Amino acid sequence: MEENTSEGPHILYIEDNKADVVIMKRVLEEIFPQGYSLDTTPVGSTGLTKLKTNYYDFAILDYKLPRMNGLEILQNMKNEGIDTPVVVVTGQGDDEVAVKALKNGAYDYLIKGKLDTKEAKFSILELWNLVNYMKRDANIEMFSSLTQKRTTIDVIADILQSALNGIGKTTLVFKSNMNFKRIEKYLVFLLAKGFLRLDQEEKYTTTEDGKRLLKAITELKALLNK
Repeated sequence: MEENTSEGPHILYIEDNKADVVIMKRVLEEIFPQGYSLDTTPVGSTGLTKLKTNYYDFAILDYKLPRMNGLEILQNMKNEGIDTPVVVVTGQGDDEVAVKALKNGAYDYLIKGKLDTKEAKFSILELWNLVNYMKRDANIEMFSSLTQKRTTIDVIADILQSALNGIGKTTLVFKSNMNFKRIEKYLVFLLAKGFLRLDQEEKYTTTEDGKRLLKAITELKALLNK
C-alpha cells in the first residue's frame, strides 16, 4: 500500500503489525509536515522486491517479520548491491540484534514501543538530512534548512577532516565529541557512499571522493558566512 503526500521523503516501511504502522504514520506526519510518501508491506520478501524495483530515500524495517527477518533483508540487500539507507526496528532489550543490524549496514535502530519518542524522531530526521544532502549535491538551500545546533553537514565535515590521515574510531569519537552510537550512523553512511574507507587496522581514511566533498562543504559554508 502506498500513500503519497508529495514533497518529503519516499519511504518503504516493512512491518506486519498494523498498530505499529499507524504509530509510524503519526510519527512521520509530525517529522515531515511538508508531506511524505509511504509504501508499506507486511512481508519481508515483498519488501526486498520493492527495494530492488523502486527508489526509496530510505527504508524502515521491523526485525521480526514472517519468513524473512530484518537481518536477512539487510544481508540480501548487501548481496544484491541495494544501497537504500535502512533503519531497523528491534524489540526492547534486543541489543545483540541492534549491533548485528549496524554491522550489516543499518544506519540506526529504533526500539519497538518507543517509536513516538524524541530520540526516534531525531534519528529519522537526521537520516533524511543525510539523504537529502546527498541528493541535492551540497545545495545551499539544504544548509539553510538545517536548524540543529550542530548540523549534519558540520558532522560530516568534521569526520572527513579528522580522517584525512587515517584515524581510529575511539579517537574519532573523542575528537568529534559524539558517542559511539551516533557516530556509527555517519560512518556507515560515509563508507557506503565511498567517502571513507576502513583498512585492516580498523582505521578510517577519507577517500578522494571524500576530499572533494569536504572541499565543497568548506566552500559552501564560506559562501554562507559572507
